[in-house]
Amino acid sequence: MRFRRHEGQPLLQPMFETIAGRRLVLQVAVVLGAFLLGYLLTVIWLFPSKLFSTDHAVPRLLDLGVTEAKSRLTKAGFRMKLDPDMAHPKAPKGTVVWQDPAPGVVLPPNSPITLALSNGPAPIAVPDVVGFDANLAVKVLQASGLTIGVTDSLPSAADPGVVVATRPGAGVGRDPGTPVDVVVSRGPAEISVPGVIGMTTQQARERLELAGLALGSTSSRTVLGKPDGIVVEQQPAPGTLSARGGKVDLILSRKASP
Repeated sequence: MRFRRHEGQPLLQPMFETIAGRRLVLQVAVVLGAFLLGYLLTVIWLFPSKLFSTDHAVPRLLDLGVTEAKSRLTKAGFRMKLDPDMAHPKAPKGTVVWQDPAPGVVLPPNSPITLALSNGPAPIAVPDVVGFDANLAVKVLQASGLTIGVTDSLPSAADPGVVVATRPGAGVGRDPGTPVDVVVSRGPAEISVPGVIGMTTQQARERLELAGLALGSTSSRTVLGKPDGIVVEQQPAPGTLSARGGKVDLILSRKASP
């Protein structure tokens, strides 16, 4: 018994090969296109910025020098605007210590970025250490950020070793690390300086120490008719009141060269 194969039309013909199928595909495409167009119009209406924006993020400029900061802004498409300098306890002079807008903010090209530069640490007011013991005064000055310059002494009613003045004086502003001179009391000026002119250096030293004073610096100058090493001038002058332990400077004679 033989079976005949059915040669009729396939049961499911591809949709796009019929007019009705093509029409359906076209309708679906139109619907999808209308939906996409409506979506894009809605996005543009709600977010009017450009879909492909040319805006850039503001770079971080803190701690940079002004030249480097300007270069980075130019490369990023921005322009620099400077505010007045401000004091900063650590940032070196001329470095960026403040910027507006902050790093990371997105802005249109050519937007101004405001920067403030450091003009260095603020001046330090010299502490008032008059009346302090010299050692304590030194610690206070150093703790404030200043350094110690020359330590001088002079007769004063204050006890020996007590600070009677600073140069510059208390309250004066100075940059960190500036040296401050300290003037210390040698005690009351109660000793009359003896005259030692005409004596040798050794005789002058003994006479001063006997009075409670000390020999200071010595120098010499040419004096006609005087042998070498004779005191021809002293400072302070004889009769001047000095504190105990005060120094007397001497000028000695020197024979003229033949």
